[in-house]
Amino acid sequence: MEKLDIGTVIQDAISRFSQNRSGDKPPVFVTLAPAMTQVLWENQSAETFMRRFVYETLLTSDPEAPIEVSLRCKPSLSDLNAFIGIKPNYWIQLRISGRGIRIGEKVIEELFDELGFRVEEWVGVEGSDTRLGIFGTIDAPIVKMVFCLQSVRHKLKCDLLLPIHERSGHPEIIPRDQDRHPLHV
Repeated sequence: MEKLDIGTVIQDAISRFSQNRSGDKPPVFVTLAPAMTQVLWENQSAETFMRRFVYETLLTSDPEAPIEVSLRCKPSLSDLNAFIGIKPNYWIQLRISGRGIRIGEKVIEELFDELGFRVEEWVGVEGSDTRLGIFGTIDAPIVKMVFCLQSVRHKLKCDLLLPIHERSGHPEIIPRDQDRHPLHV
């Protein structure tokens, strides 16, 4: 297990995007649950995926539309646990949302594929604008990441869900999110 500092990963990706994108940049608002920014993960796959996902999303988004990046703890997603067949102590949710986001299933699959994760399945309900992708590795079946794409009123919400398996168990106190604030890049 390695320590994953999600706050630093997000900040690095935003900094890199602001240096590499020419022209106008979308305003980026970040909300983090500070106590949940450091978690244990099997390897560097989640860190690499997050960094590339945040960077690609910001780089290709519409400069006129604000982007929101948030990090939250989900103490229990029992339906998802049962569906995937794992039982983590808790889930970490990284959400990027906005009207100007231009990312889809194919890009997400390519990002995961570069890290050795394969799509196990994309699940959707007829008539719904929500798709859930489950990604895993052949050599470590318990290492999974879940990705959700949801389109609501022309706003795309992209959620990366990381199941966190810690020996110490579920955190006793789940911190509240800080106030939303703009990140000036």
